[in-house]
Amino acid sequence: MIPFTFRIAGSGRASMSMPIRVTILSREDCHLCDVVYRIATHLQSELHIEASKVSIEGDRVLMERYGTRIPVVLLDEVEHFTGNVTEAELRRAIKKARWRRPISRILFRLGCAPRRG
Repeated sequence: MIPFTFRIAGSGRASMSMPIRVTILSREDCHLCDVVYRIATHLQSELHIEASKVSIEGDRVLMERYGTRIPVVLLDEVEHFTGNVTEAELRRAIKKARWRRPISRILFRLGCAPRRG
């Protein structure tokens, strides 16, 4: 489906040092999609993320699944939002997605990682 994956060899898990992938599923001439993408690119300078925008037009499977629900925001290929998204909501979801990575929790408990928040 979506051609983005980050894995550590042998573990199948994303690393804490790897950026959170923020993918905006969009369609041509979607103003709200552009707004959400601008928010994501703005957050790139502050948070360790990679933002990309993917058009669902031309992909029959994506059109059937997301056709009228765009924009759809995926964090590490997991759907988090559809429609209007604020910067605060996206920032909070990115921080939660990072916290869900097992290495983040381990390092936090060892006192080696910054506090979440």
